[in-house]
Amino acid sequence: MEQTRTIFLSPSVQQFNVGYGDYGTEEYRMNRITDYVENLLKQEGYTVYRNDKEDTLKQVVQKSNDVNPAIHVSIHSNASGSPGAQGRGPEIYVRTKGSNADKLAGFIYDNLLDIYPDKSLGKGVKYTTNLYELNKTRAPAVLIEVAFHDNKEDAAWIMQNEENIAKAIVKGINEYFNS
Repeated sequence: MEQTRTIFLSPSVQQFNVGYGDYGTEEYRMNRITDYVENLLKQEGYTVYRNDKEDTLKQVVQKSNDVNPAIHVSIHSNASGSPGAQGRGPEIYVRTKGSNADKLAGFIYDNLLDIYPDKSLGKGVKYTTNLYELNKTRAPAVLIEVAFHDNKEDAAWIMQNEENIAKAIVKGINEYFNS
C-alpha cells in the first residue's frame, strides 16, 4: 500500500474515567502508551501528529482533519459500564467492514491479542456508526480499546505492559503500511 506515512494519534481525552487500583485515569494511562507509540513511529520515519490533553473530542477530530493523515489511531482503555460487570480483553472499533480502517484494525488487533494473557477473552474488530471520532474523522480511523481499566486483572496487565502494548500497536501499523 503506497501512501504517505503520516499518522494522527488520539489518546483518550476521558479524564474522569478512573481505573482499578493505581491505574489512574484513562486519559493519563493512554497518554503514557501513546508517548511510546509516538516515539517508536518517529524512530521508524513516520510523521506523527497527536491531540493535546486539553482538547475536546471535536477539537481532536478537527486537528486530525486539518493535517489529513493517512490514518487516525485512537487509543483507549475500556470500562464494563455497570457495577459488578467484568469485561476483559482487547477490541477495536471501526465504521465499515472491508474498509482500510478495518484492514488496519485487523493488523493491530492481531498484534494486541498476541501479547494479551488470555486470547479467549479478545473481542475482535467491531463495527459501529455510533462513535463521533470514527464518524467525523476523514482519514481511515480505528478506536482501540486495549483492555478494561475497571477490571483488576486487565488494569494490572495494562500498567505492566504499556511499552509492549505500544509495540503491538506499532507492529500493526507497520503491517498495514507494508501490505
